[in-house]
Amino acid sequence: MKKLTGILMAVCLTAALIAGCGQKAGRENTQTTDNQSAAQTESQTAGNQRETGDLSGDEVSAAQHCILLAGKNGTWLLADRDNGTVFTTSIPNDLKDNDGKKITSEILKVGDYVDVYGDGIMLESYPGQYPGVSKMVVTGEGTADEVKQYQDVIDMVFAEPDTSTVPTVGVVYSSSLGQTMSLMSGPGNSTWTAPSGDSETDSSEDNTVTACGSAVMQWENLEKMSMDAGKTDFTISCDLTPTKVTVRRWNSDKYPASVDDDLDALAEEVNVEKSADGEFVVRDVEPGYVYEVTVSWEYGDAQYGFMTSEIDL
Repeated sequence: MKKLTGILMAVCLTAALIAGCGQKAGRENTQTTDNQSAAQTESQTAGNQRETGDLSGDEVSAAQHCILLAGKNGTWLLADRDNGTVFTTSIPNDLKDNDGKKITSEILKVGDYVDVYGDGIMLESYPGQYPGVSKMVVTGEGTADEVKQYQDVIDMVFAEPDTSTVPTVGVVYSSSLGQTMSLMSGPGNSTWTAPSGDSETDSSEDNTVTACGSAVMQWENLEKMSMDAGKTDFTISCDLTPTKVTVRRWNSDKYPASVDDDLDALAEEVNVEKSADGEFVVRDVEPGYVYEVTVSWEYGDAQYGFMTSEIDL
């Protein structure tokens, strides 16, 4: 199963990306990956004060020095070589080599260095989306090791979803530490019917697997999400797009619960909305709670959980 492990950013997202408010590309849209140091994170706001391209109108952003990580169906995933920010974009018509000669996107390959110019507006998502790119210049070639540092993100964006077993699920949210994607604990209680041909069992056997266990409030070592004080929206992230998400929560001072606790009576329902892009958004998440997240797909459903706490600066 393609897991989202190793991706702790300071996004099942899936190739279905989260549309959001715009901000200047390469500046305050901070995501931290395994290969991004604290110094790189700090450079997010100070970096990219570089030369501007030969642009017209409102297209006045500084050049971003990037590496091409992967491409599919006209969309490329890139990483800023200065601060580790990853984002997706399409290749503009204005594409040139380092000598200023116009080239076509068909000759681009993974590992190419490119300078990216555009309107400077990066959509808040993980990975970011940069629809306003107007010009690229191929400046050289990177190495396979550079690309490999981002393999988890590449798999998250471009890998085919695994329907043979219950998926791993994460949440994406923003805080003073930047944009964060973290996996929830689980799956716990679940029922899953693998599509014909996906199961390791013979196709004539029953492909439905049911797992029963304790309630989320009784799980040990719940994943902890550090967040700012107040209310923050969390977006569900998974390789396989859910059909439904429901959420309940309990005050964390009641964790861990005993088997005698009436958890249903103590539970508080949490509002979940489906965005215009088809993403499920858990509204008004607050520090100091344990959240139980039940996710449904066409193949089954499963429970996940996490605990929230305020960032300790």
